[in-house]
Amino acid sequence: MVNKYVLSLFLLLFVTAVVAQRASVKKTKIDLVQSVKDHSVKTPDGKLISTVYKGVFRQDYSTLTADSTIFYRDENRFEAFGHVNINQGDTLNIFADKLDYNGNTKIAILTDNVKLVDKDATLTTNHLTYNTATRIGTYTGGGKLVNPDITQVSKTGYYFANTHDAYFRYDVVTTTPDAIIKTDTMRYNSETRINYFYGPTHIYGKKDKDTLYTENGTYNSKTEQALFGKNNLYTQGSKTLKGDSLFYDRLKGYGLATRNVVFNDNEQKVTIHGHKGEYFKADERAIITINPYMVFVTEEKDTTKTSALIKPDSIAIKTPADSATTKLVPPKNTTPVIAKKTPADTKTTPAPVLIANTAEPIKRDSLFMVADTLETRIVTLKQLKEMKFEQWLANNKDTSIKITPPYKKPPKVLTIKRPKMPVDSSIYHRDIFGKPKAVAANKPVSKPAAPKLTAKDSLIMKQKADSLELKKNNGLSDTSRFRIVSAFRHAKLYKSDLQAVADSMFYSSSDSTIRSYKNPMIWTQGSQLSGDTIHLQMKNKKLDNIDLFPSGFIVNIEKTDSLHFNQGAGNKIHGEFKDNKISSLLITGNAETVYYMRDSVTNEATDMTRTMSGLIRANFKNGKIKLVSFVQSAATTSLPLKDVKEEDKILKGFIWKPKDRPASKEAILPPLLKSTKIKASPPKSEANNKSASKAAPKKAVPAKSTKTSPIPKTGKDTIARSSTAIKQPVAIKKDSTVKKQ
Repeated sequence: MVNKYVLSLFLLLFVTAVVAQRASVKKTKIDLVQSVKDHSVKTPDGKLISTVYKGVFRQDYSTLTADSTIFYRDENRFEAFGHVNINQGDTLNIFADKLDYNGNTKIAILTDNVKLVDKDATLTTNHLTYNTATRIGTYTGGGKLVNPDITQVSKTGYYFANTHDAYFRYDVVTTTPDAIIKTDTMRYNSETRINYFYGPTHIYGKKDKDTLYTENGTYNSKTEQALFGKNNLYTQGSKTLKGDSLFYDRLKGYGLATRNVVFNDNEQKVTIHGHKGEYFKADERAIITINPYMVFVTEEKDTTKTSALIKPDSIAIKTPADSATTKLVPPKNTTPVIAKKTPADTKTTPAPVLIANTAEPIKRDSLFMVADTLETRIVTLKQLKEMKFEQWLANNKDTSIKITPPYKKPPKVLTIKRPKMPVDSSIYHRDIFGKPKAVAANKPVSKPAAPKLTAKDSLIMKQKADSLELKKNNGLSDTSRFRIVSAFRHAKLYKSDLQAVADSMFYSSSDSTIRSYKNPMIWTQGSQLSGDTIHLQMKNKKLDNIDLFPSGFIVNIEKTDSLHFNQGAGNKIHGEFKDNKISSLLITGNAETVYYMRDSVTNEATDMTRTMSGLIRANFKNGKIKLVSFVQSAATTSLPLKDVKEEDKILKGFIWKPKDRPASKEAILPPLLKSTKIKASPPKSEANNKSASKAAPKKAVPAKSTKTSPIPKTGKDTIARSSTAIKQPVAIKKDSTVKKQ
């Protein structure tokens, strides 16, 4: 529809320009300048017709020549045959086999082997209509425009000699040394070599096998730069880049997309959204800097019990022996058997058979990653090792090397001292202590010759070394390519049953692990996990395990009690997931736990157990701690809750931040991507009450004295810790984001 409007507007402007120029152009006569032979006759009605051989005609700024011409002098027109040429100035020449030229309208109709040459541009067709006054040529039967290294073909075309613009319509194909362009409507300037697209357009790269799609944009054949503005898509292999506005420089390998940017890698299963994206082809790197977020897809078995109703037929027969198990047995003979109907069969219909659905449906969930900046690129395993080693060196400095400052107090003026080299005076006192003793030469120790390896032995050793290296790198070689994603500043994760925050995150598809750095924290079900560094690994699109180190800490609460915290701390915490839920935790190195025993009837906390051990294991079920075991020797203290001191209820390093937990994906996604909701206006009665309360003067209320319980320093906590009674434990608000299981 848009293409029709664009073409209609173009034709309207074209017709308007032609009509205006026709009205302004004065009628002039065609002059016969010279000829080899000229023969004239008069018709019965008195008109003069001349037959001209090798004639040269001129009208205004146009010169027309041909082998033979029939000149209608009274009608101011002629018909030319053989080696027809129209010349305008020094740059434009039109060649053809036949010409019908009207001097009154200044329209030339050229047929058979038509060729228009304008500087470097050459247009060829079999039928061309050309206006010598407006210098506009039109063809509708197919044509080809050739510029240096550029060829353009279309069914319909318009050429403007004054501006060197060519408009192409229907089945337009442009061929350049590096790309092939296919479109429906296009404008091309033969001087600037810029293509303008007004419809669905595909640009296919020859070198990199990449594709650019747009419905409105420009492409410069000289600089190989493209600027698209509607329904844009860049594709290279398994990677795609979308955006409302897309710029791409093919020579530099740089792309820029703005507004509604989507970067997708089907091979590495990564999708990134945002509003500004940059792509660098050299290292296959993309950076999203405005409102970016990334989506992972996780899968798990759907435990919902489903059944299907299947009516018995000739293909599946239910036998009496299978009535208990509702199993279907296929018939041995597939030939249909026609049974005689009885009156009973006509009255009753067979009841549907209830069978269990043996297929295992898959439940898919999305994991969202949000940060201020997302960067993704393709690297090899060798490059990844180097990056990890550099990061390790940055985080683990050699403390044995002490750097002493050159001065305690910096001087106002710096002075440079020339270094002095001590003179070797030993040359003046040679052999002062006698001649040096001759050193006996060491006799070479003969070593037993190594046994010669056969070709088979060397091949076995090489295969063994390669297999060990592959096993060490999870079956990947140093040249294996995979995608990494880096999230910088205010990184967040959201999944329906897991949320996380950190300053920065790093994801590698080589091991499907999300690494969180600088104050990372993860919430899952009723547990909060924290540590200096957190590694969350996925396998087969499922959460598999988690590592917290060093200073790992876990806090777990019951869904009905947010005042008593089950805690675990240690140098390292390793957790296992089952069906995307925590199933077990292993705490190693200075392991400590605080666990509350509860009444089996009222589910209220009655006793507290505090344990110290070298290795502690905790098993979970439905988000609750079911079993705690101690692998190494443990020191355990169990007391009734009433006898426990407040400072003993919290482990060192305790931190609880339910307010930082993302409540939903809408809470972390960029504002521009959220659906706007209209707030309902309050009822008039409420509005009146509010206005009245604002107008009423406020009375002074005496401050009530409150007693606060002594709280040990357990780390930063955003929740208030004041209470109205000494016996009340740490007053921490209930985390409303914890979902009931």
